[in-house]
Amino acid sequence: MNTAAQGSRADGSRPAGRSTEARPWPYILAFLLGLLLVSGFMWYHIANERRVAREQWKARISTIADDRTRLVSGWIKARRADAEVLSASPAVRALLMGAGGSADGVTVALDRVTRAYGYSAALVLDARGRVVARSGAQSEPGSPSLASMAAAVVWTGSFRVEISVEGTNRRLLDLGYPVFVDPTAKPQSGRALPMLGMVVLRMSPETTLFPLLTEESVRTRSGELLLFRVDGREPGYLSPFRHSPGGWAAVSRSREALTAKVSIAAEGLDAFDDLIDYRSAPVFATTRWLPDAAWGLVHKIDTDEALADFHQSGRLAGLAAGFLLLALGAFLIALWRQRQRTLLLSGQMKQERAIFTLKSYAEKIVASVPSGLLVLSGALRILSANRSFLDAFYLRNDEVLGRRLGEVVQADGLLPRILETLQTGVAQQDILCDLHLAFRRESRPARITMTGIRIAEDEEARLLLIVQDLTEEERLHAARLASEKRFRDLVQGLDAIVWEADATNFKFTFVSERATQLLGYPTEHWLRERDFWSARIHPDDRDRVVAATRKALAAGTDHEVEYRAVAADGRAVWVHDIVHVVRDDQGQPRQLRGVTVDLTERKQAEDALRQSEDQLRQAQKMEAVGQLAGGIAHDFNNLLMVIQGDSDLILRRLPEGHSLRHNAEGIREAAQQAATLTRQLLAFSRKQVLAPRVLDLNGIVAGMDTMLQRLLGETIHLVTVPKPDLGFVKADPGQIEQVIMNLAVNARDAMPDGGRLTIETGNLELDDIAARQHGEAAPGQYVLLAVSDTGCGMDAATRARIFEPFFTTKEAGKGTGLGLSTVYGIVKQSGGHIWLYSEPGRGTTFKICLPVVQEETETAASESLESPADTTAKGAETILLVEDAARVREVVREILEMSGYVVLEAKHGAEALQISQQDPARIHLMVTDVVMPQMSGRELAQRLAISRPDMRVLFMSGYTDDAIVRHGVLESGTAFLSKPFTPDALTAKVREVLDAPRTQGDPSRWAGPRPPRPTAPRPAPLPAGAVTVPRNSRN
Repeated sequence: MNTAAQGSRADGSRPAGRSTEARPWPYILAFLLGLLLVSGFMWYHIANERRVAREQWKARISTIADDRTRLVSGWIKARRADAEVLSASPAVRALLMGAGGSADGVTVALDRVTRAYGYSAALVLDARGRVVARSGAQSEPGSPSLASMAAAVVWTGSFRVEISVEGTNRRLLDLGYPVFVDPTAKPQSGRALPMLGMVVLRMSPETTLFPLLTEESVRTRSGELLLFRVDGREPGYLSPFRHSPGGWAAVSRSREALTAKVSIAAEGLDAFDDLIDYRSAPVFATTRWLPDAAWGLVHKIDTDEALADFHQSGRLAGLAAGFLLLALGAFLIALWRQRQRTLLLSGQMKQERAIFTLKSYAEKIVASVPSGLLVLSGALRILSANRSFLDAFYLRNDEVLGRRLGEVVQADGLLPRILETLQTGVAQQDILCDLHLAFRRESRPARITMTGIRIAEDEEARLLLIVQDLTEEERLHAARLASEKRFRDLVQGLDAIVWEADATNFKFTFVSERATQLLGYPTEHWLRERDFWSARIHPDDRDRVVAATRKALAAGTDHEVEYRAVAADGRAVWVHDIVHVVRDDQGQPRQLRGVTVDLTERKQAEDALRQSEDQLRQAQKMEAVGQLAGGIAHDFNNLLMVIQGDSDLILRRLPEGHSLRHNAEGIREAAQQAATLTRQLLAFSRKQVLAPRVLDLNGIVAGMDTMLQRLLGETIHLVTVPKPDLGFVKADPGQIEQVIMNLAVNARDAMPDGGRLTIETGNLELDDIAARQHGEAAPGQYVLLAVSDTGCGMDAATRARIFEPFFTTKEAGKGTGLGLSTVYGIVKQSGGHIWLYSEPGRGTTFKICLPVVQEETETAASESLESPADTTAKGAETILLVEDAARVREVVREILEMSGYVVLEAKHGAEALQISQQDPARIHLMVTDVVMPQMSGRELAQRLAISRPDMRVLFMSGYTDDAIVRHGVLESGTAFLSKPFTPDALTAKVREVLDAPRTQGDPSRWAGPRPPRPTAPRPAPLPAGAVTVPRNSRN
């Protein structure tokens, strides 16, 4: 309790203490500003003093350098004049020209010059640098320096001055002047004057030249005048050093710097600067150019010596500045301490006023705080209760103040914890309990926090209870839990993913459990991985979806997008996102909230519908083309019937060897070819007549092996892959062979350079999904016939039209364009389906599916029923011929009459009924066209069957309809003859129908002839146009 009370007082006093403390920062800033001003002034003063000292020394050493430059230049000019006088001497010129000059006379002249001007030697050299005369009695060998001098004079053709070092640091000064052939000639630009030789004067520079460099006007410790070469040859420095050099590198670097400066001096510019001399010491130096000798002259003095007085004054100024700064600091500290005392007194006064104000504030706060406050004495009597407590529990002050706590409120376990807090002084927080109100006899949930308080050290410890009524809070909490449960049930019950994500980085902050069911990823992955959403978008859709989302975010608009997501098992799932953008106070996108709906089934349904629509349009187009082809074939067959019948009748009447027989045979052959073409059109339009039976496709393929080998040739390898235990199908065997033959021919033409043709059979089961993918196919069991080649393949445009009649990619004259159309029609008429797989350069595969039947294959005996009857059979029976085409009717009548029959003609059904009523004689057989105006042949047969039940019926037609054919399959026991047919086929079929036993009921159906014993596994085909269907065959 003491700790709590002291802490309270400390907390209350700290703000007042901080307010009375004078902050030192303004004084520190003032000191720093003074420091900055003093430092700036000192820097300016020092820089200015150094500049002044530098300018003074510049003037001093520049004056000395100019004076010494004049002295050295004058001395060199005097020596040049001596050499010029000697070179102009007639004796010297005569000696060099070899015109009788005496060397002794020249030697005497040279001795005179050396003694008069203090030269150590005087020499005359020819143009090759050989000594021809010298001063002195003895000759000395030529030196390297003399040869160098001679070469320089010859090269330049002008006066030269050289200082060289020979022996042990012995310096020699050589002055060379050329002796020209014509002394009066003027030099021309770019050309040297011819020379006879040269005069060389030699002396020691230590006794003649170097004393001129001695600094006599101003004596300094480090001052020095030096001569140096400009051309870079050795020695670099011509005059001796006053001080010891710092090494070869230092000497070389210093001369390079002087060479750069002397070029400036040669142009008349100021060459004074701070340099590093041959000792590597910093110096002030000025440089001058000696044009007569092509040398440089430098006057230098050490920077330390030149600025010694400046450094001394700078130290004194620094001490003065330091004292000034110390004084400023002491003054500012005194001001700060004075300010501290003033603020301390002011703070104490404010603290006393604040305590009084806080007390009043505390009373108001206690009265207005929303939680109930109770102050208890050590004896647990209520000393104070705020308005919130009284109002919350509907109590009055007189019911609370002065009473023991237990007389007002009670709670299980509350009293021991209150006593513990009073003893230990440790606060206890968030005690949840049910308060029992003694006066109102009711209980309420409450949260209690208790702590010990002590206002003064000598006061009794007290206890503060903070009581918060939780009745409304618990009600709101229960309502919130119920609302959250309803929202959770609603979200989790939706057939969509409900999610929330950060708009800046697309990281999910909430996702419903439907996400796991839809894509297979646990929700933890959605919430943990930053790039989870974009990484799960299908690669083909990712750029489009992310770009659209970012564009919508930039605009701050809600949006929707469809794309494919990659599930955990790798499958692609179509989804639709509906996104709402939540903005912050500045209008910027802050969060994304949306739902993701599974569109996979809808997309699959749309794809299936689209594919079905495409297949329906293709089927409708093929059906329309088929209807057109069937109609054309019907009319064309009637014409062919006339042509072929007349040609056969002509051939019967013409004797052998007649000249017109060849023409008649040509007409018949052309008619037969045209009939073949119409049969192909009927096959495509599914209007031909089939005689189906139960087949084993393996047997059909095996039976065609030899014929296919001959058809394909040697360059194409035929491979057959029969499937064991292959199911049975019901189809016309001749038509199935036609299908295989046409596909083989098509494959052969696609492989002109050879290849491989594979014919494969197998069992196939189509489920609902596979059936929808193949359009019209129904689910169930099928037998698969696949024909594959390794040919050139087909592109998409060719595949789209491959089954259209008369469409061909072959050259003109090499195909009718009906081969694959015939295949398509036969397969469809047989109840099957055909699919094509092909790519350019990768071959083609045709897959044919025929429904499986559960019947056994029919025996060879049934095949013998198709054997032709006697084509020479004749008779005398009466036949009623009904045909709406006049010419066809005439041809058929003539054929029948030539065979001995009595023929009654009718142009249509009504006339046939009239003839039947008028002629009571027996009519043995009615031969009628199927498709006629007003009344069909089937309807005519049914009406005549009432009055003539014994009359047989033979149908003939150029194409079929549903009158006698159900979906292209001839009904069992129906006699039918397709146009065009030959006279032999007609008479044979008539005789066959007349001789067959009669069936009960329908006169158009007959039992068929008794089958003879079969003599071969495959019977010969019927005559053209004849079709016989056994009674026991099934539709």
